[in-house]
Amino acid sequence: MESKVVKKALKTLNKEEGDLRLNKAEFQAYIKAVCDHLPGGDDNFDPLIEFLMTSVERSYEERIRGQARKKWLAQIVQSAQTSGASLDPVFKAVFNALYKDAEQHGRGKRISANVALLEHNDMAPHRGPTLLRYVAATPDDAHFMLGKLLYRDMRGISFSSVDTGKPLHVPRVQNHGNIMFFNNDRTEEDRQGSFIVIPLKDQMRRVFGTLGIDTLNDPQEKSIFITHEISFFQGVSKAFSTAYHYIDIRRKTLRIAESAISWIHRRSPHVMQVDVFIVEPDEKLEDFVLRKMLTTDRHGNTTTHDNPQKLERKENLFRDYLYKCIDNSETIAADAYGVRHTAFPLRDPDGRAVAIVDISIGELRELPNHENKEVQRMLKLLQTAHKEVSQESAGGDKTIVLEAEKDSEQNRIDIMFDRIMLMDLRENVGKLNARAFAELKSYKEPPKVIHDIVLSVLTLFFQEKSESGELEQWNNCKQLISSDLINKIGEFDPTASDAVNSVQKIAGTLKDVPHGAVAKHGSLPAQHLYNWAFVCLSLLEHSKKMNDKRPGVTQAIAATPQSDVITEAS
Repeated sequence: MESKVVKKALKTLNKEEGDLRLNKAEFQAYIKAVCDHLPGGDDNFDPLIEFLMTSVERSYEERIRGQARKKWLAQIVQSAQTSGASLDPVFKAVFNALYKDAEQHGRGKRISANVALLEHNDMAPHRGPTLLRYVAATPDDAHFMLGKLLYRDMRGISFSSVDTGKPLHVPRVQNHGNIMFFNNDRTEEDRQGSFIVIPLKDQMRRVFGTLGIDTLNDPQEKSIFITHEISFFQGVSKAFSTAYHYIDIRRKTLRIAESAISWIHRRSPHVMQVDVFIVEPDEKLEDFVLRKMLTTDRHGNTTTHDNPQKLERKENLFRDYLYKCIDNSETIAADAYGVRHTAFPLRDPDGRAVAIVDISIGELRELPNHENKEVQRMLKLLQTAHKEVSQESAGGDKTIVLEAEKDSEQNRIDIMFDRIMLMDLRENVGKLNARAFAELKSYKEPPKVIHDIVLSVLTLFFQEKSESGELEQWNNCKQLISSDLINKIGEFDPTASDAVNSVQKIAGTLKDVPHGAVAKHGSLPAQHLYNWAFVCLSLLEHSKKMNDKRPGVTQAIAATPQSDVITEAS
């Protein structure tokens, strides 16, 4: 009876055949299903847990080993939380955990390890759709293989692990015959040892890389990985995945924040400076610290701080508004050093502030009304973008709307803020009714600002008319303002348009339209069309840049040049 209950409970999880691994949520659901299928229902829960705890009693050695490994895995995740959005501390924590475990629980094995990330193969598509780029490794053989690539048509077992999603263990490398050795100086006698590849998976269990560990540099002849070591390696890969995606969210958020800030400077010339801070825990202080990651001046020039210093609360009393912003997870306005600041929090799904955008407006008490509205709108859209990135990292589907977002992950993040703006403006324009557009058509001779805006919009759809000069006449423009134009705007993808050839003309026309001048005219349709045309122009410029250069390598997070790198065997 019990075996039948176990099988029924397992079926409720909809697991693939042969896959008996359970995450925390699945294990909870599994235990509940077992209880439900047993006579007595929920009353079986406590006796079942007691049975499991007493029947899986571990030896003293196993308990000590488990406690040490739990600590090392936690250090890998913690290294990401205090890394300043850098992967290097995570790599070091991973390799330190493997070193310590090999020394204390692996009978003193001498190991080498590496991390490879899976990428789309844009460099040599004929060699397979994906490749592995080795981005970090233990120092023994690092100088051989910095940045090396493994293609699918090369020898090796790494892609078998990627495709099956399962670890592959080669107890004796010398006898295998299908291991890729990039170090040509390694003799046959030096190819003795054990090698294992662990796939790295995200929360949706999609493979995004590999963790490789070998004992080729161990002088002992019999250095084979045993079961408890392999289980620990899988734990390391899971901890690394958690750390990797934690940093991935922050790097993407910083890139999107950079786009948002550039729009803030374009639309709000009274903004003097913008700083972006990320929040990190600090166990020693039992508090959090801030790291300044980005700074932009009033001209929009961006400075990225590669090694940001930690800012502690006690050492920054005049910046207390930043810490209040984090404590309360709300926008705070304050004066610091004679300058007016507004600190805006970026919140995680639980509502906690994980980053701050600090906007300085100099000696002004407040921004002009139309500039303030634009800043608030940009910050709202930035929060939307951060939420989207967080949901994707937690296993949600990616939102892909524009053609350019399909090319690569890097391109998608580069234009994400513009795309979110475009979607917001599509919605705003779609709400305009016939009466709103009747306002535009009522002009016999509109102000130059209004004509320039309409001309820019129409140029996106009627390039030939624009090039021939027909749209310079307002009567010709009026005939094209209709419900059909609203439909075109709602469906228009700037990144898949031939209008990229009209970038210079549209840019020149919009350049003569000061943003404040649009607001002064009080025309709602003109305001929405102006904003929409400007975002389209930005996306067209992105597309032009992508078309002008050869597509690069797609990479979610690139390793820094200082990382030590080897490949699967050296």
